[in-house]
Amino acid sequence: MHTLRGWIFYLWFSITLIPAATTVLLLWPFASAEFRYNKVALVWCRLMVNSLRAICGVQYRVIGLENLPKSSEVPVVVLSKHQSAWETLFLPLILGNPAGFVYKKSLHMIPFFGWALKSMRMIAIDRKEGRSAYQLFLERGRAFVKRGWWVLLFPEGTRTKPGDKNTVYKTGGARFAISVGASVVPIALNSGRCWPRNSVAKHPGLITVSVGPVIATEGKTAHELNEEVRNWIEAEIERFESESGK
Repeated sequence: MHTLRGWIFYLWFSITLIPAATTVLLLWPFASAEFRYNKVALVWCRLMVNSLRAICGVQYRVIGLENLPKSSEVPVVVLSKHQSAWETLFLPLILGNPAGFVYKKSLHMIPFFGWALKSMRMIAIDRKEGRSAYQLFLERGRAFVKRGWWVLLFPEGTRTKPGDKNTVYKTGGARFAISVGASVVPIALNSGRCWPRNSVAKHPGLITVSVGPVIATEGKTAHELNEEVRNWIEAEIERFESESGK
């Protein structure tokens, strides 16, 4: 049943994606990225999150929203746990500020979704390019910060399984935050419990998203900042997983 519901969700996902992505593309010559982000992308993301709840029984709760900075004038880098595609749909809905994603350039090859994503000119990188990829990230990331956007990335670099305690947090996000003088907002979540990696099945249940206190970067090395983020996220996940009895 979980697999069947998953297929139904993906069918609905595909049906709604095509007109949403087409709208983003058609508006490209006439509307700013901010307009298309707020008026099209976020509307579709909200529809998908609500559809997943209706079709597959995936609920969510958010704690710590009061920790999010209220002003777009404050440079912010969001460093989040990454267990599924769910957070890429959900996190933009709660941040309260446009956020530029850091993602794999290969996503541009996906019909409609990738094309629309490319039109938003976010921070696409090719990790195979090594140091030059990081330099490109710095340049585009700084441009987003100047525009008042936040920068959102997943320091693990890929989706991880729930309970995996050996995951490595890469320092790129921490180094970037320090270089632009941004504050860091850590986010812990356990979406993999309901949206398993590499699985069509979607399991009914409750996803917890926890927004952590703002972490100042001044006077810290990238390693120190990265460890502070990692320690908070992993401890927070362990805390609310323990509370839920899972």
